[in-house]
Amino acid sequence: MTSLRRIRLPRFNCSIQVTRFAQEAAVLIMVLTLPVQVHAQTAKQPKVAPGPNEPDWVKLLEEEYGLDPVADLANPVQTDPRDVPGLFVKAGKGPVVYRPLIALGLETPSHGGYYLPHPDPTHAQIKIWSYQFKNTAHDLKTRMNLPPPLMEGSKVEFDPGDQPFGVWVSNAGFADEPGVFSEPRAVEAANPRLAHQPYKVMIYPYRDKTTGKFVPNAYLLGWEYSTNDDFQDVVCVLENVRLVKPQRNSSP
Repeated sequence: MTSLRRIRLPRFNCSIQVTRFAQEAAVLIMVLTLPVQVHAQTAKQPKVAPGPNEPDWVKLLEEEYGLDPVADLANPVQTDPRDVPGLFVKAGKGPVVYRPLIALGLETPSHGGYYLPHPDPTHAQIKIWSYQFKNTAHDLKTRMNLPPPLMEGSKVEFDPGDQPFGVWVSNAGFADEPGVFSEPRAVEAANPRLAHQPYKVMIYPYRDKTTGKFVPNAYLLGWEYSTNDDFQDVVCVLENVRLVKPQRNSSP
């Protein structure tokens, strides 16, 4: 008769295996059931309209700067456009830098600068740069003509001191107007054509395209000096500043 050998099978700690599986499954269920944060545009926020035969501002934000058009917006309209922040203060030593990055508006000369808060914003409106140029979609694709060439005598640095200030742009196509201002209240006060539509710049934190990192105390500005709200007539960067909350309420 053939003898039978007792074979000792390896022992597994089944309770540990089951416990680990249960824990991992619970974590997975928690991840799958976490609420997704959805950023919705407020009802009062002007809707961005793509410009005719021009790069779309929403696509520019996403593809050029890695920004969410709604979630990253630093000056959204919650109730009244006049309550939207539009003034800045210098953040550190050295000058403020304000320069155009992309030119997509009219081909007539564009100007930019800063102003000091005043009931009449044109009272202390200072021009620092001008250009006469229009970028194309091909420029953006090939990185040519970026930033647009500035006219002789232009500069991109200024020192406003410690006081709050705003920035502005204008275009010679609207020759009798002072332009548009970072404060909606200033637009309302100085530009009758746009007084009913005074929100004229969308402000975002500035992300350096080459590094993919946010630049401290720097903002990307998408300007609209007409009425179609494509918000990419002039795209600028503003550096060494902090955006400040408005001190006034929406009452006239």
